[in-house]
Amino acid sequence: MNYVTVRRPMTVAGNDGSVLDSFDRLFSSVFANTPGWDTFKPAVDVRVEEKEYLVEVDLPGISEDQIDVHVEDGLLVIASRKEERNVARKEENQEESRYVLRERRVGEFHRSFSLPKDADPENIQATYRNGVLSVALPKKPEAKPRQIKITRG
Repeated sequence: MNYVTVRRPMTVAGNDGSVLDSFDRLFSSVFANTPGWDTFKPAVDVRVEEKEYLVEVDLPGISEDQIDVHVEDGLLVIASRKEERNVARKEENQEESRYVLRERRVGEFHRSFSLPKDADPENIQATYRNGVLSVALPKKPEAKPRQIKITRG
């Protein structure tokens, strides 16, 4: 059987300047053909806007009821699980497929983000549209200095 191997150029600093990114890709490539090792790792963007922080996660092929978003101990936690298509086929007693090339990832996804001090955890909102989860963390209003009046006592 012939396998197709996809190689991506790697630098010491990684694609985003992270040494850990390079290490992660190198370590993952060692176990690339090991069943169950390759995990689902969707892309995440975090932006700072004037009135809020915005976290966007690519989760194509996942329904919104399979996504868990919650705040715990000062962390924003986003988790999901992407099932393998063969699992559904086995349940329907259909024939299992044999892959020649497999690049789409399956498995569990779990990310935690420390909430900034000025984030308002009580008013976080999440929307899911076209395979992209958007989590808006509004900023608390800035505390304004207040003059204290002194009275005679």
